[in-house]
Amino acid sequence: MSEKKLSHNLALGLRLLCLVIAVLLTADHQSTRAQPPADEKLDMKDVKRNREMGLAMLDEMKTTLKEVYYDPKFRGIDLNARFRAAEERIKTLNYNWQVLRVLAQVLLDFNDSHTRLLLPPRTDFFEYGLTLQMIADKCFVTSVKKGSDAEKKGLQVGDQILNIGKYTPNRENLWKIMYVLYKLDPANTVDLKIRNLAGTDEQLTVAAKTMTQKEKKEELKKRKDEEKKKPFKCQELSAEVIACKLYTFIVEKNELDKMMKQASQYSKMILDLRGNHGGYVIAEEHLIGHLFDRDVKIADVVTRKKNETRMAKSRKDKSFKGELAVLIDSESASAAEMVARVVQIEKRGKIVGDLSSGAVMTSIRAPLFGQLSVFTSLAITYTGMSVTVADVIMSDGSRIEGVGVKPDVAIGPTPLGLAQKTDQVLAYAATMLGAEMTPEKAGQFYFMTEKQEDGGESDKDDDTSSLPPNY
Repeated sequence: MSEKKLSHNLALGLRLLCLVIAVLLTADHQSTRAQPPADEKLDMKDVKRNREMGLAMLDEMKTTLKEVYYDPKFRGIDLNARFRAAEERIKTLNYNWQVLRVLAQVLLDFNDSHTRLLLPPRTDFFEYGLTLQMIADKCFVTSVKKGSDAEKKGLQVGDQILNIGKYTPNRENLWKIMYVLYKLDPANTVDLKIRNLAGTDEQLTVAAKTMTQKEKKEELKKRKDEEKKKPFKCQELSAEVIACKLYTFIVEKNELDKMMKQASQYSKMILDLRGNHGGYVIAEEHLIGHLFDRDVKIADVVTRKKNETRMAKSRKDKSFKGELAVLIDSESASAAEMVARVVQIEKRGKIVGDLSSGAVMTSIRAPLFGQLSVFTSLAITYTGMSVTVADVIMSDGSRIEGVGVKPDVAIGPTPLGLAQKTDQVLAYAATMLGAEMTPEKAGQFYFMTEKQEDGGESDKDDDTSSLPPNY
């Protein structure tokens, strides 16, 4: 190991040790809190500490962006002016939660879903009893939790969401709304303006349920364990056609081998990547290698300092050579989008469904220590940032980020189809490949992934990683 790398690792170890100490000593992990009583007496020591910590974190954010953010022009933002304004604002604030909101807004201004503040772990988690998804240019309810206040208020799967509080959801801002609602500023109630299945507009106020940190961790662990046990499922649709649903790319290569071994028994395959948020790059490359009888260029990954070409090595005689269709929707992201776009560019198969997420750029997570040391007071809580470090340029020069993969056949579930749990997209693809299938029959295979209400928890927003030395 080189002296430079050893020095980097030692520094990283010390920083992570400090981080662990700080987290263990933290008395309150909440990122937000209720408005303090008007007569509450301020502790000026706390005020000073909150401001100093905020300013230190702000400085760390600026340094990280200047060093590794993929765009040297910072998407047109005047970095110095923006940070000066935030600095002046922080100097007027009293509470930690106020400071965190300013820090969060600085990164939200980049309008980059990979660049955002990673807030301190909460001691309570808010759940509103519903999940939402963009279908074409409209937002719909895709699940309502049994026994929730949302169910009691009459909210139904298939209802269109016109407004969430003061926000009108669209493809560009839905992730921000979820970030505010679940992470930055959760509330005991949320106001919804909906258009129900009968076409009537209604106004609902839905009460939230809170979960403890222990309950939330147990729920997430259970979900991840289930995904690990069964990352895919395959269903024969006819003697020639098989449909395989891949839930995640957080999967070992041998699992992908198992899936493709099943597919190899058929002459036609539907690869369902709807609701797949991506995962390991190595899994993405391995699956693409199964779909081509030759090595294929995936994309160029462009950072500030270098360009790297990503290739998928063919499985040669083990590759699937039959007819192929890939299903995507607005929740298909990252590796799922990359696979679909490579198939499309190389004319390997048809892409069916909805416009994908448009979230493929490479990001890293960097802790924000706020002048952290082992002698720091007990008030320190962990905060970090996710920052985009690389752009992704496909082999034909196109970009997916912020654009998404446009399907060859645009088709999505109808509001009534959502309510009745039919699967129009799978049925269309099956029929296209010669297997007669109705939406009702396709719905019985339960390939449509029910989105989890987690406010981004599944994306590991609270995980941390230090800046790699090669950036």
